[in-house]
Amino acid sequence: MNLKQFVPSGYCLRCLGCCRFSANPTIWATPACRLVESSAGYRCEHLNENDSRCAIYSKRPLDCRLYPFLLVKRNGSLSLGLHKSCFFVEEKRPNIREYAGYLKKALSRPEAISELGKNPEICADYRENVEIVVDLGEVYKKIRDNKALPKLNRLTLKDKPIVDKYLKKIQTGLSTYHFAPLFIWKDLFKIYWVVIENNLCLFYQDNIGIFMPLAPLGDGNERALKQCFEIMDFYNLNKEVSRIENVAVEDAGRTKLKDSEYLCLCEALAQLKGDAYRHKRASCNHFIRNYPYQVLAYRQSMRKDCLELYHLWRNQRKQSHKPAGSGLASDSQSHNDQLYRQMLEDSGVSFNAALRYSKRIGLSGYVVKASGKIKACSLGYPLNKEIFCILFEVCDLGLRGIAQFIFREFCRRLSGYKYINIMGCSDLENLKALKLSYRPLKQINAYNIY
Repeated sequence: MNLKQFVPSGYCLRCLGCCRFSANPTIWATPACRLVESSAGYRCEHLNENDSRCAIYSKRPLDCRLYPFLLVKRNGSLSLGLHKSCFFVEEKRPNIREYAGYLKKALSRPEAISELGKNPEICADYRENVEIVVDLGEVYKKIRDNKALPKLNRLTLKDKPIVDKYLKKIQTGLSTYHFAPLFIWKDLFKIYWVVIENNLCLFYQDNIGIFMPLAPLGDGNERALKQCFEIMDFYNLNKEVSRIENVAVEDAGRTKLKDSEYLCLCEALAQLKGDAYRHKRASCNHFIRNYPYQVLAYRQSMRKDCLELYHLWRNQRKQSHKPAGSGLASDSQSHNDQLYRQMLEDSGVSFNAALRYSKRIGLSGYVVKASGKIKACSLGYPLNKEIFCILFEVCDLGLRGIAQFIFREFCRRLSGYKYINIMGCSDLENLKALKLSYRPLKQINAYNIY
């Protein structure tokens, strides 16, 4: 592909920046050429340091021919950027708009589309001293169409029947195989769906990239899996982001354990009989003795009060999760603390969506009023005829025993379910200990495919 030269050769030959790098690997080097050590760090293997000439100039890669323009891949789209550190751009301040328009047309041609489709690594998330000058959304669409990738559909409430239809085909105890826990993340992720080889495939996309929250819903054949990864690899800058989460079956060599969920006997949690539940029972009794209360079914009119309760609970959890001791926290403690705080913030966004859309996405729940105010709220959904999942439990931790009380009352009001899925622990040891204190009968592993 031939392009009109933007930077005069005289400037290129005087420049001591291009094709020379301080680190290896680096986003600024073309992936098509190897870097070798030089007197100032690293250089392209084809650069002659003495005269700054390129040994393969007439056949140099497309990203070299474009420079100082860059193909910027960010947030699932493509733009043309200008590297303002270029010697020629800094000194002459040339007419960018005219040449950028020429490049946009050139990159829309079939030969350019083909080259970009075969070499997606040419596009990268350049940030340092880069100015976005032209949107290349149409070019990106042509690349996708040229690769025969299917169009992804944005998930809405109207799509619930088709998602439910495919979910019913899957027999698993994992909590994510229901519309509610998928849809409540709509304000943190763009959620898409598409049918591939008679499999419903769901995708989550954020600023980091795109991944799948579930395995393809259907027979999960290899052709569907392959195309799902082609889609993710096309959108992702880093292929390590491409993954399928919450796979129910371990596949040696391809899967990695993500989390473990716990199933408890519903009857046991409703009664809390025996020595194993002595402390839970005592907590419930303490709450009953000390606080006048009402247990009510959740209604939309309670949403505002439940959100205020969440903010209170979130702040209480943040305080209780601070590392113990007077000294500085270790790196691992600090990391876990930051992770937990971020989980609380993200959970608040999904909790808001769960309250708002509860009835339409199949959620039901209860609140506990104490002293005239909502002091506990819990929401869940039926996964199948045997399993009910508790999705959220939020309460005022200042009222001792209220968490155990609303959990027991929820279980008492369920009929016909053998198991309660109390979810996983997300690698948080304190949360794992809490889950295990309810004496789960079964553990279900969730795996990721990379």
